[in-house]
Amino acid sequence: MPPNQSGFTLIELIVVTTIIGIIAAIAAPNVSSTLESQRNKNTAQTIATAMKEARAESMIRRQDVTLTLNATNAILTVTGNNKKTTTLKNFNISSTTPITPSGGAASIVFLANRRVNPASSFTVACDSQGTRAGRVVTVDVNGNVSLRSEGSQC
Repeated sequence: MPPNQSGFTLIELIVVTTIIGIIAAIAAPNVSSTLESQRNKNTAQTIATAMKEARAESMIRRQDVTLTLNATNAILTVTGNNKKTTTLKNFNISSTTPITPSGGAASIVFLANRRVNPASSFTVACDSQGTRAGRVVTVDVNGNVSLRSEGSQC
């Protein structure tokens, strides 16, 4: 190249492109696991929030409030004295994050007397196959909700 011209040679561009490709290949799995971890954390926090809201609604309304979890929703319902069921709130949950209830009970009743029937916990898995436990959301008979990590951190 003549001394008065500047620029990059083809070799320099290929080397820089190769280095960027190697760095991207190393970083890609970390981004994937970070997203999965965040989805797990958000799902566990949504379940804990739904439990706290159910407890508060049962105390405010002085009626039993049922929290039901399925694959995509946490649904708060209240059943009045006339046996009519009203949905209070829906919480969206990631459908790709497996949730396992303890004892198989997917519904928890927050009683008007500030108790819970039954005391229960839900394990939110770290991975979409449900093979690694990540976070456990627990509610005791007094309606206290706790969230803790279990096993390997997601």
